[in-house]
Amino acid sequence: VDRLNTRNMLKRRHYNIGSTFDCLLCGTHTEETVEHLFSHCSFSKECWQALGIHWAPSGGRLDLLQSARAAWSR
Repeated sequence: VDRLNTRNMLKRRHYNIGSTFDCLLCGTHTEETVEHLFSHCSFSKECWQALGIHWAPSGGRLDLLQSARAAWSR
């Protein structure tokens, strides 16, 4: 519900954050969205892997969270 201030959300709300909306964590030319930050960003993937959490390849946000929680061994 737009609680996480991604660059995509700030752009939609007309904040002046510069001309690029790319993800700053992974350095790719991919727009920073919630989906990107949590499941596609290479930096985030490394963090999740260190915690032992693996995301399903597709699905809605709630489905992804539920499947990751069910598969988490801790």
